[in-house]
Amino acid sequence: MQLTSRFRIKNINNIIGFLSECHVGRLATIDKNGYPQVIPMNFVHLTTINQDGNYIDTLNGNKRYQQKEAKAKANNIVNSEFNPDATENTYQQTYSHIIYMHSHHKGEKIENLLRNSKVGFEVDKEICFLPSYYFHPTDASFADTLYTSIVIKGKASIVSDNKEKALAMNKMMQKYQSEGHYAELTQESKSIIYLTVIKINVETIEGKYKIGQEWTSSFKKDIAKKIIDREGMIKAREILKDMKINILEKGEPELPFSISM
Repeated sequence: MQLTSRFRIKNINNIIGFLSECHVGRLATIDKNGYPQVIPMNFVHLTTINQDGNYIDTLNGNKRYQQKEAKAKANNIVNSEFNPDATENTYQQTYSHIIYMHSHHKGEKIENLLRNSKVGFEVDKEICFLPSYYFHPTDASFADTLYTSIVIKGKASIVSDNKEKALAMNKMMQKYQSEGHYAELTQESKSIIYLTVIKINVETIEGKYKIGQEWTSSFKKDIAKKIIDREGMIKAREILKDMKINILEKGEPELPFSISM
């Protein structure tokens, strides 16, 4: 995926945070006739340290990940996760990304990935549709959409180790049912023994975002006011939050000094 620099998510923490927040991703496999098959899936994203294979807890605010980031900064380790302006994603040389999903043990996607392990995985969020009249009184071509998207390529496999399956499903439960009220799964759990878990070893991961970062401050403020008028204050708060804009008590948008992801 070739990205214009100003739309590329350069800080890996933002990609990790986005994957932790989103509940649905799209798995793309290649069928027996060479056509892509795309299926929506629940998923959990984990990160490991290549040297020892230990998992970093990317849920709950990336706390452990951020601790390692601070340690790397203290040791003058510079790569794209810590340096937003880095051009090479050397992060992937230090850490490995993994996507886990659960599935029925039979089906076309299972047949596809067993035949061809190369897969794609995509996660996105539509932030807001911007009507054409925000920008031009009559020209429909000015209509636009603000969004964030992550595109992953990697190799998929079926997890055979029950301990790994239990770990993956417990992480998924932490993500989707963070309030608890369930017994932790173990490798001896029947539901784990008979469960099919898909694992993607990520080879490339790229993020793109469009939240008005290329606009001038005055233009951004004008669009923010139009969003408030069209969407209403409650919905607008969520939209503008994704645009890194706060709404003050009097309803006026407060712009950030700069936007960088």
